[in-house]
Amino acid sequence: MPKFSNNQFTSDPSKGTTSSSSSKDGVKCQNCGFTHTGECRKNSGACFRCGKMGHHIAQCLFPDPRNGPAGGTTPNKPKENKPNARVYAITQEEANNSNDVVAGTILINNIPAYVLFDCGATHSFLSKRFAKKLGAKPDNLAEPYRVATPANRILETHTLYRDISVLIDNQSFKADLIQLNMVEFDVILGMDWLAKNHAIVDCHGKTVTIQIPHQEKLLFHGKTKE
Repeated sequence: MPKFSNNQFTSDPSKGTTSSSSSKDGVKCQNCGFTHTGECRKNSGACFRCGKMGHHIAQCLFPDPRNGPAGGTTPNKPKENKPNARVYAITQEEANNSNDVVAGTILINNIPAYVLFDCGATHSFLSKRFAKKLGAKPDNLAEPYRVATPANRILETHTLYRDISVLIDNQSFKADLIQLNMVEFDVILGMDWLAKNHAIVDCHGKTVTIQIPHQEKLLFHGKTKE
């Protein structure tokens, strides 16, 4: 009669769980080479850390749900102040050194604003100075946004302006803008706004094209601030 080890098992190779070694953290997956539990995320293209689509582990800002405490939480454990938002350029110098931005002047709530279209920013932001011009009432958040900056600083803010008008090519779009202490830009429109509005940023041509399905293309021509 053949003998089987308790450490050996076989399952569907397409799920990446076939292995000859195991531990309390899961099993070593022959599909991706890492130790994990559940279905292998390499097959779906999901982030290896959080399991969400649309980014990879190097850009992930979310915790791994598989690393949560089992059977209750640890008492008196200090809360981690990890960033939940990221901005890549908040000064003109940083923008000039980036290959993922286009800048120019557009109307924000019908007020001329110097705006940065930033593919590297996870969210959209406005300066504290420009916020005073909006005439809009912000939301005061119970949990702050913790924003990682290019200088490896973490800035906290509790202030969010919702449904602010962004006018491009005579058409208005809505944006949720997080208030942030910055000087050289009035507004930064990040990936949340760009993805929602099907925007394509052409850094070489200094243009932003908005291609909404079944509608005519809208085009913004950016330029460098003098």
